[in-house]
Amino acid sequence: MATPSAAFEALMNGVTSWDVPEDAVPCELLLIGEASFPVMVNDMGQVLIAASTYGRGRLVVVSHEDYLVEAQLTPFLLNAVGWLCSSPGAPIGVHPSLAPLAKILEGSGVDAKVEPEVKDSLGVYCIDAYNETMTEKLVKFMKRGGGLLIGGQAWDWANQDDLSEDREELLHGISELDISNSDCFPSQLLVHGALAFPLGLDSYHGCVIAAARYGRGRVVVTGHKVLFTVGKLGPFLLNAVRWLDGGRRGKIVVQTELRTLSGLLAVGGIDTSIEPNLTSDASVYCFEPVSEVGVKELQEFVAEGGGLFVGAQAWWWAFKNPGVSPLARFPGNLLLNPFGISITSQSLNPGPFRTPKAGIRTYHFRSTLAEFQVIMGRKRGNVEKGWLAKLGPDGAAFLQIPAEEIPAYMSVHRLLRKLLSRYRLPVATRENPVINDCCRGAMLSLATGLAHSGSDLSLLVPEIEDMYSSPYLRPSESPITVEVNCTNPGTRYCWMSTGSLTA
Repeated sequence: MATPSAAFEALMNGVTSWDVPEDAVPCELLLIGEASFPVMVNDMGQVLIAASTYGRGRLVVVSHEDYLVEAQLTPFLLNAVGWLCSSPGAPIGVHPSLAPLAKILEGSGVDAKVEPEVKDSLGVYCIDAYNETMTEKLVKFMKRGGGLLIGGQAWDWANQDDLSEDREELLHGISELDISNSDCFPSQLLVHGALAFPLGLDSYHGCVIAAARYGRGRVVVTGHKVLFTVGKLGPFLLNAVRWLDGGRRGKIVVQTELRTLSGLLAVGGIDTSIEPNLTSDASVYCFEPVSEVGVKELQEFVAEGGGLFVGAQAWWWAFKNPGVSPLARFPGNLLLNPFGISITSQSLNPGPFRTPKAGIRTYHFRSTLAEFQVIMGRKRGNVEKGWLAKLGPDGAAFLQIPAEEIPAYMSVHRLLRKLLSRYRLPVATRENPVINDCCRGAMLSLATGLAHSGSDLSLLVPEIEDMYSSPYLRPSESPITVEVNCTNPGTRYCWMSTGSLTA
C-alpha cells in the first residue's frame, strides 16, 4: 500500500490552488486512526479533505458534497478517482445524488456512470454522506479493494457533545471506581485520541480506565485484567458492556481466561458466551491482549461496529523486555494505539479513583498540549493545576509511538519541534530551579522526550550547546553521593525512586 506522502503527491498532482464554491460551508474533518492523512487544510488548520486506506481499499472524504460536483475542482477529482481505483480501467460508479460528477468525469474521458447501488465490478464508487442503507456494502467494497469517494457536512452532529453523553452512560450511578482491595497495581493509561476520554483518575490525573469511539464501534480499556474480577466494579462493568453493545442486544463473548467476568455480568442479567477467541457473530468481545495475533481483525471488528473491552497492564512486560518501549511494542498497544488509548509501563496505586463529573473538564494529553501551545504563544494564561506536570511525562510516552508515515503522530512531533525552535529552552540551575507544574518544566520534559524519539535538538535550539556553560550542567569529574530517604509515610503502598544512575 502506498505511503501517505506518496498518496498525497498522487492526489495533488497538478493541483496548484483550491477553487472551492463559496456558498458551500464545509465541516471540519476529524482524523482518527493511523492510516488517515489530510489533503486540504484551511488557514485555520482545519482539515477539509482527507484520505485513508481500509482493508485492501482506499477512501477520500471531502467536507461538503458540493465539492464533488464543481467543475473547477476537476483536476483534483480526476486525481482522486485515479488514486482510488486499484484496478486500471474499471468503471467509476456515481450515486444519483452526485449525478453531475458523472458528467464531469465523462467529459475528461473517464468511464463513469450513474449507479444507484455499489457493485463489485466497479473500481470506485462516489456517494454523499447521507445514505445509511448502503453502509455495510460500502465497507465490504473497500475491504475487497474498492475505492470510495464520499462527501458531506455534519453541522448538526458536530454541535452535539456525544462524548459527554457516552461518559454519562458509562458512569451512570457511579461516583468512584474502587479497586483498593484488589491487590493489583494497574498500568496508567495514556489518553491521546480525539474521540478517547478518561473514566477513572487518581489525584495526579493518572488514568486507570478510558473509553473511545472508533469508526462505528467502541472501546473500553482498563489498566489491568484483574479489574474484570473486582466485585465493587460490578455496576461499571455492566454499564461498560451495555455501552459497548450499543443497544443491539447482541452476543457478548468473554475470553476463556476471564470467565470470572461472566459471573459478574450474569448478576446484572447479561448472558455471555465463553470462547477462546473472537467469534464472527460477536457484538462485544472482552479479553486480554497477550500477543500480536489478530490485531488487524480486532481493529476492523471495532471499526465496523463491534465493542471491545480490554484489560491489560504493561509494567511486567516492560520489566521482561528492558530497553524496549511498551508504547511501541507491547501487544496491547499494537492494538490500542490507533484507538487513541495506550497502556504505559507506569503503575498506579490501587484506588479508589475519582470519576469525571458532568460539566467539569478532565485532563487529556492532546487537548492540554494544544492549550500549552496557545499559552506559549501568548506568554500568558494557564491550565488546570497538575496538568502541565502531567503533560511532560505523557509527551515523552507519546513520542515513543512509532510515527514514521503516520500523520496523526507526526503532527505532534512537528508541533513540538516548532515550539522548541521558536521559544528558548529553559536552563535549570540551583539558583533558578524549574518545577514540574509550569510551562518551563513542561518544555524541558517535552524536549527530553523529543530528543529520545530521535530528533537532534541542537539543530532546533542553537543555544543548547551554550547551556553547558553552567557549572551545574557540566559532567562531574568525581563521584557524587546521593542520599535517598525511603521512609514509608504511613500509607499502605509506598514507592520511592532512587533515580537513574549511569557511569
